[in-house]
Amino acid sequence: MDVRISGGSVDGEVLPPPSKSYTHRAFFSATLSPSARVINPLLSLDTVSSLNACSFLGAYFRRENDEFYFRGIEEVRCTGYTFLGNSGTTLRMLLGICSLSPYLCTLDGDESLRSRPNRGLAMALRSVGGHVEGYDFKAPLKVRGIIKGGRIDISAESSQYITSLLHSLPLSDYDSEINVVSVKSRPYLDITLDVLRRSGIKVDVEEGRYYIQGGQRYRLREITIPSDFSSIGYLIAMGLVGGKVVIRNAIPSAQGDKVIVDICRRMGGEVKWDRSSMIITAEKSDLEGTNICAESFPDLVPVLATLSAYAKGRTVISGVEHLRIKEIDRVRGIVDNLRSLGVDCRVENGDGLRIVIDGKGSDFSFKGTVDSFGDHRMALAFSILGLVGEVEVKNANVVSVSYPDYFDVMGRLGAVVERKVARK
Repeated sequence: MDVRISGGSVDGEVLPPPSKSYTHRAFFSATLSPSARVINPLLSLDTVSSLNACSFLGAYFRRENDEFYFRGIEEVRCTGYTFLGNSGTTLRMLLGICSLSPYLCTLDGDESLRSRPNRGLAMALRSVGGHVEGYDFKAPLKVRGIIKGGRIDISAESSQYITSLLHSLPLSDYDSEINVVSVKSRPYLDITLDVLRRSGIKVDVEEGRYYIQGGQRYRLREITIPSDFSSIGYLIAMGLVGGKVVIRNAIPSAQGDKVIVDICRRMGGEVKWDRSSMIITAEKSDLEGTNICAESFPDLVPVLATLSAYAKGRTVISGVEHLRIKEIDRVRGIVDNLRSLGVDCRVENGDGLRIVIDGKGSDFSFKGTVDSFGDHRMALAFSILGLVGEVEVKNANVVSVSYPDYFDVMGRLGAVVERKVARK
């Protein structure tokens, strides 16, 4: 499906979707607990992949309205083949958990997932007794246990590697220490630690080292998933570019992507966050370019790039190396899409990779065609520039990965949205 956004003034209230990151972690923690209730989880393609993975592990669950009731597993003894779609978080978390099973498991996914790296995680699991095999350690991966615990030194291309280890090592027989030499997207580990704490799992953290006692048991009973700040970022941008958006249920949490509020304010955006009422209000503003180090919040880079195109002056977004190994090469996707809309931008690689964008200012009318390239965040972000012009987004249906009703929300708020279903 392609979608064309051709102007419109947005004005209204919206309830953003629940956090994808919290939902993944809550589902797996509920699976490893005797019984648990997960309230307000996100149901999207990626999180359904995690639900399928929980079934593969042996958990049973039922849904009642916006709540899931889990009956978890007593021990990890899964075996066989499972397909995980396009969810890198699911693959990596399951890889760690399956390394506790004595039986062989095969973890697979779609073409995009098969291209994503896992070597660092695989080698870490191998070092403590896991057996992981696969060409270049990319899906499909064969894994079995049993990890025993121990010391791991790791330079992680993704924080998901550490999340996987933190979820699996507490169930091993012996104590463990993870020495994180370097890691991208560190704030996502705060979410992991928050969910583990609620699950009764103790992890001591000291200057990049994680100390984990072996032989622990998960005891998650109930967790309510907060709204997703990655998705809130698109709604804030919608208000700044196209009118006024009032965002409800903006619950303060461990999500690093909440930094979007401060960045938009720094660019001159009128963004108010009343934490007591949990409401964010974003209104149309003239923005100015700025310097942004995005190493800790890579998922915000696509929407920050579109806001930078709308802003006046130059914006430099540094710390974007990790975007090369997401669902797509997001650095290339951002540059290609901005150039197709008439925006001057380039990639520089001096003391680190950065995207340089010469913004057009709020008076510019963005017209052209962009492509999601199969990446939900590209479709979500670049649709916003259609509010001040006319932008057609190719392969826009991928928003179902994280924000299934996004274009319905845009339309209800006042954007002119036209869906075009491709003919076979």
